[in-house]
Amino acid sequence: MSISSATYDNHRPWYLEECPSSIATTYSSANINQPAIVTVDVPAGCTKMHTGTSASAPLAAGIIALALEANPDLTWRDMQHIVLRTANPTPLLQNPGWSQNGVGRMVSNKFGYGLMDGGALVKLARRWKTVPEQHICTYEYKLAAPNPRPISGRFQMNFTLEVNGCESGTPVLYLEHVQVHATVRYSKRGDLKLTLFSPSRTRSVLLPPRPQDFNTNGFHKWPFLSVQQWGEDPRGTWILMVESVTNNPAAIGELQNLFSDVFSGVDLSH
Repeated sequence: MSISSATYDNHRPWYLEECPSSIATTYSSANINQPAIVTVDVPAGCTKMHTGTSASAPLAAGIIALALEANPDLTWRDMQHIVLRTANPTPLLQNPGWSQNGVGRMVSNKFGYGLMDGGALVKLARRWKTVPEQHICTYEYKLAAPNPRPISGRFQMNFTLEVNGCESGTPVLYLEHVQVHATVRYSKRGDLKLTLFSPSRTRSVLLPPRPQDFNTNGFHKWPFLSVQQWGEDPRGTWILMVESVTNNPAAIGELQNLFSDVFSGVDLSH
């Protein structure tokens, strides 16, 4: 479970990294000389300077432990359902980048579905019924010739994939996770941007530009995970936009086969 951070006054901290796999947020430190997290410390005593995502993840783990104490039968997928259903986006909506997904939930690349709410989470955990077995539905996109496909300079390419939810195999009618596995090589990896559009027009930036990422190897069968389409029906047309934001016309690389994995339970009553 991917957890993000917010400052004491409900803003984005300087160390936050945007990611569509983030499902929720807890509080952590802000800038130097601003409030941080109080906790026990080694070798003894306490500290009031616990910082960063190193504080956010343990806070989330503690809240989840309370839910498991209330209902020890919860699975890892149950917990994700409960966390996103009880997350509260309202205190964080002042930050840019929020959008509504295909089932009406507010979601953000910065904060997931919002701040974790321990009270609401435990209350829902007590009465939660385990979700059905997860189905895995895989579609492969094969590039037409040339493959690999040369890319250079500033470019944008769209790739469409028709999905029926694996109706004849292990049907997926209610999305939980979406993964796109990509193999892309480029002169500067940080200039690449990948954006996924679902049939419900939910837009997920799988890979934002990273100005300080000068890696030249790119990505090899790299899995990009999104939970922003949670609850949507995957059937229809998916669009993957691959682009470069470079200002270097001499930048070069190549694009290889792309394929998407779609995972979900099928019981729409949850």
